[in-house]
Amino acid sequence: MVIEEEEGRDPSTTGVIPKQELLCSDGYSCVPLEECTIMEQLLKKSCLQTDKLRALTCGYKGLQIMVCCPDSCPSQTPNKPSNQGQCGMPKLNNWWSSNYKGVGAQPWVVRVGFKNKLTNNIDYLCCGSIINRQVILTAAHCALAKTTTHKIATVRVGEYDADNDPDCTAGFCAQTSRDIPLSYIIAHPGYDSKSFRHNIALLVLKEKINYSLAVQPICLYQRVTYPSFSGLRATLVGWGKLFGQAETQPRQQQITLPICPLEQCILLYGSSVPITDNQLCVGGEAGKDACSGFGGAPLVIIDPKYKNKYFQIGLMSFGSDKCGTAGEPSIYTRVDQYADWIKTNLPKEII
Repeated sequence: MVIEEEEGRDPSTTGVIPKQELLCSDGYSCVPLEECTIMEQLLKKSCLQTDKLRALTCGYKGLQIMVCCPDSCPSQTPNKPSNQGQCGMPKLNNWWSSNYKGVGAQPWVVRVGFKNKLTNNIDYLCCGSIINRQVILTAAHCALAKTTTHKIATVRVGEYDADNDPDCTAGFCAQTSRDIPLSYIIAHPGYDSKSFRHNIALLVLKEKINYSLAVQPICLYQRVTYPSFSGLRATLVGWGKLFGQAETQPRQQQITLPICPLEQCILLYGSSVPITDNQLCVGGEAGKDACSGFGGAPLVIIDPKYKNKYFQIGLMSFGSDKCGTAGEPSIYTRVDQYADWIKTNLPKEII
């Protein structure tokens, strides 16, 4: 599992001036320009402005220009080491802007696919998040869902827009999205389908995920780090239908919502659905809500205490029938409350 411990960096800079330590942030390495595939692509397509190239220059090695290149960027040097185990660090955000929301902005979000027994087609009805190379975090109500026509079967990684393959933005094209078959499910033993209690599950894949610029793991807190997230705003990411949309959208969407005091949801849902400290009360703003298709989707924040990495604090569990109505927040599973359960149940052979 990828947790919040900060990873060290090798300070050795043989043949490179010290400027690289000032300019290359975690998740980037100072390499010759010709070894940074993405930058070469952008330069060839005239998509990288001169001032941006200058800002990413980290030194010189002889006559070679050295640049800060994302560690997971494919390189022409086969054995070049990389820090692909780092979590919560979208590689493209620092390239475009801090509020970038395009391809690779939230590279840990996946689509959970269900096989239609009548047509053999795959319908993507839920979402999840990458927590390591072979495990997806999602909601138990998605993992255990069975109908007369559908059964959970696969996970799609690296997708942004279902209508485009590959996904491209500003001269950069991500690798083709990949469907990985499911090996088995680990659902929380206390999950209750009526109350959505302990609505959390792990999906173990048959094959390992290949990290790339558009595919990365999210960070998880290894313990209850903060007593409450109330008062913060967090971002829900996934594929679904937001308030005001007529149908589910093919493109990945983000919506930022307030985290409310848990007491607000306790009063709203009453005794019909008991609310506990293992949940988050999120939303309740008029005209701003996730209405359908976001089951299991990650709710994330940026934590300045950990180098502005993204951390998943919740996953979508269930919402009010009155989507987008003021004072009607939704319920999310609070992920850090299950840190021990996640660590205990991760398959030992792939930790």
